[in-house]
Amino acid sequence: MTEQQVNQQAVIAPIQKEKRAVTTLERFLLPTALAVAILFDRLIANTLFSPSDTALLIGSGVFWLCWLAGFYAVYRKRLKHDRVLWYITACAASLCVWNFIYGNGNDEYGYLTFIVIPCVLMAHAQMAAGQYTMKDAGRIATAWCSGWLVKPFTGIPALIESVGSLVSGGRRQIAKKAALGVCIAVPLLCVIVPLLSGADKVFGYYLGQFAASWKLSSILGHTIVTAIAFVLFYSFLWNVGFGKKEETIEHKPIAIDVIIGGIVLGTVIAVYVLFCGVQFTYLFAGAGLPAGMTYASYAREGFAQTVAVCAINLIIFGIFLQYGRGRFVKALLVGLLGLTGIMLTSGMVRLNLYISAYGLTWLRLLSAWFVIYLAAVILLCAVRMLRAKLPVIALCAMLLLGWYIVLGYANPNALVTRYNQSHGFEAAQYTAYMP
Repeated sequence: MTEQQVNQQAVIAPIQKEKRAVTTLERFLLPTALAVAILFDRLIANTLFSPSDTALLIGSGVFWLCWLAGFYAVYRKRLKHDRVLWYITACAASLCVWNFIYGNGNDEYGYLTFIVIPCVLMAHAQMAAGQYTMKDAGRIATAWCSGWLVKPFTGIPALIESVGSLVSGGRRQIAKKAALGVCIAVPLLCVIVPLLSGADKVFGYYLGQFAASWKLSSILGHTIVTAIAFVLFYSFLWNVGFGKKEETIEHKPIAIDVIIGGIVLGTVIAVYVLFCGVQFTYLFAGAGLPAGMTYASYAREGFAQTVAVCAINLIIFGIFLQYGRGRFVKALLVGLLGLTGIMLTSGMVRLNLYISAYGLTWLRLLSAWFVIYLAAVILLCAVRMLRAKLPVIALCAMLLLGWYIVLGYANPNALVTRYNQSHGFEAAQYTAYMP
């Protein structure tokens, strides 16, 4: 064979792509994900439709504490020096412990906590995966959404590689063929066995007896839940340590023109000045209301709208603070922030009037808690105008989490009962729903 023919064969021959070596940590994720999946089946899925709400809350608390322990066991080197992640971990653990202490009797807060804990831990995992700073609020939000919708699935090929790496040489091919055979045989049995039981009553009778003695339906259900959870949890945990990191994209700075900003903010502020004038006349000064209107109805019908407008104002403030230019826009932002504070005070006065007339309920307590939080956000926004480097969005999120925990450990239901009893309200008086 000539040298030219050898070169031609080298060009024609397909380039062999080297297989990625599976690390020890990836193999360690296998038992970790399996343990998490089993705990999920027993503590969450098994109690999800339980008639006892306490069992669900306690199961949820135990499961997420075990999740934190496993997560830190796997990625302890990455997490141990990050103070923000430790703060989030402490908050999540506090909510889990709350389930054991106050879970029985605080159904509304408990149901909300059942959703809050996984949402908080999802942010915790994504911050650990991307090693974001407090200024990366937008990237953390994007990664948070990806953690629910994408990352539980994109690591499935890595799961197959990790399982295949447990055997080597010719045994690997045998294991793959055996796994393929099982994957084909199990669905076939699920189709054939019910048909055979219907084709012959005697066969169906003995099959039913066998299933009843072993509780096959229950075993099959738990196996399916555990298997699906194992795949999803492994994929998610693999993405935290080995998944593709989001690349930082350099965006061209955006600036809102001074004329546009002045018109938008000026128009909004003009309307708010009129609104605040009404508040000073009828709410703060105590002037007589129009005929047929009581202060209780006045407060009830305006509170939710007032708080919603305050929240929208803070979003507008954040957008123009980030992208607005010029001292005139900054001056308008100061006015917007001040008017938002007046409107928030108006909302608190309305809520106080309503509680004084009808008593305290869970929803009214939650509303008062949220108003106090918004007041703290306004103060942070004011500080942000003086210190440009302040990560105000991250601080607001951390404050929200901490304030939520304070509400839980105040024992909401006991607080409502104690307040109403001390102010002479009967149960029938304060159970009315406040829109």
